[in-house]
Amino acid sequence: MMDVRNVAPIALRGSVMFEARTPTPRGLSNELELRPSRGIVVRVLDRDGRALVQTRTTPDGRFEVQAPGNAALVEVRAQTAEDEVTVTRDAQGAQIHAVRVPASASEITIVARDHEGSFAGALHLLDTMHRGIETVRAWSGRALPPVYAYWDRGVTREWSYYRGERPEGSGRFCVELLGGDPGAQATSDTDEHDEAIVLHELGHFVMDRLTGDSSVGGQHPRGALIDPGLAWEEGRATWFATAVLGAPAYRDTIGLAPHGRMRVDESLETPMGPRGMGSETSVAGVLWDLADGDGTLPDDDADGIALGAAPLLQAMIEIARVDGAFPSLPTFLRYLVASGRVPESGVRTMLARTGEPPSVLPEGDIAPWPLDLRAGEAAQGKIDGLTQPAPSGGANRPDTGFDAIRAYRVRVERRSMLSVRLVIRGSGGDADRTDLDLELRDARARVLDAARGRASSEAVGRVVEPGWYVVYVRDGGRGNRADYELHVTTSPR
Repeated sequence: MMDVRNVAPIALRGSVMFEARTPTPRGLSNELELRPSRGIVVRVLDRDGRALVQTRTTPDGRFEVQAPGNAALVEVRAQTAEDEVTVTRDAQGAQIHAVRVPASASEITIVARDHEGSFAGALHLLDTMHRGIETVRAWSGRALPPVYAYWDRGVTREWSYYRGERPEGSGRFCVELLGGDPGAQATSDTDEHDEAIVLHELGHFVMDRLTGDSSVGGQHPRGALIDPGLAWEEGRATWFATAVLGAPAYRDTIGLAPHGRMRVDESLETPMGPRGMGSETSVAGVLWDLADGDGTLPDDDADGIALGAAPLLQAMIEIARVDGAFPSLPTFLRYLVASGRVPESGVRTMLARTGEPPSVLPEGDIAPWPLDLRAGEAAQGKIDGLTQPAPSGGANRPDTGFDAIRAYRVRVERRSMLSVRLVIRGSGGDADRTDLDLELRDARARVLDAARGRASSEAVGRVVEPGWYVVYVRDGGRGNRADYELHVTTSPR
């Protein structure tokens, strides 16, 4: 065993760089940009892999550390030292991407090459997330809990997601990002270099932790009007991504040029249709127009309002503290007007100038979504996840479509049994395509109870504490159309 007391300390210095790709019309670029890896953890290890000392890189990717004489290895980790952002190979966030090189008194240069493995992608992903967290801190002055990205080549292959707290109760949160097909980076969908997608998923984390959640979750394809809460959450995550990047372009690539393509190539200054409170592109575009022109975000359409991104995020934080808040685009716009941040006339002029329907800013304080329903009252409505195109416009979506879901907000004054009964005009089954489901959710859209049978009546119930709750009536998921009646009652407990 080495007696380290007689071994002189060693000064270690060097730099960490990674290769990044950028979007092109034919997929990610073949041209590679060398960037410094900022603020990441560099550890010095002995020959048995035990950590001796730790430092972090500077904004230009450099590090310098005085290490014990038995230093044998320098380990660079896909982990930031300041805000606890990591990129891991496993779903539970334990296996951090890392490389090790021999410790040397001479300059140590570590360059992560994209064609040599996954470390360059992990560092680019980390740098993008770090940029997003830094931006939130600058905008809001608020710290966020630890977050990690579960990503590796050939791992997640369907969609990128925000997974929430993982493991539950850990205080650590997860985004899961596409790694493409194994060995097929050139032709499959990988997101490590798609900065807008990385920041979109991080945006869900930011909004979840600082504001709230109005989304039922599920698919949200372009060209369809969807549940307004889902549209709100997806649209503002897209806005967050573009605001951090400082440009209205939102791009998602598949594969490498020249054999790849764009999955999404949009400008928030000219969002695609259909428009309205059920359009995530309307949400993203309206938020961009509210923020741009302040000197930090470019304004290409002279929309007349220039709040800036930081005040807009602050308004999202504040509306979440309002009693009964369950925001969508209309309620957020009404809140901006009511709180004196923008004049109503200015918002209406902006909406007209940018082609948004005036209905996204309600005339009064009665929210168009979710509809308020008092205990003891009944509501009538219709679900249509069958008609194509959808009655409200665009492609119909039985799972998340605007016409396929109805939401009602219920206030409970004291601890009570909250009971909800759904009466369907039809069999409630497949024969006549009248299968409707019933859900009871809390004010963060978490499911408390659900009835997903195939009968003409469905019921849910739960003993709940005082507060606000949201009831959803929705298509059973296979394309259904039916009128219904909804009854809500409470009995103190």
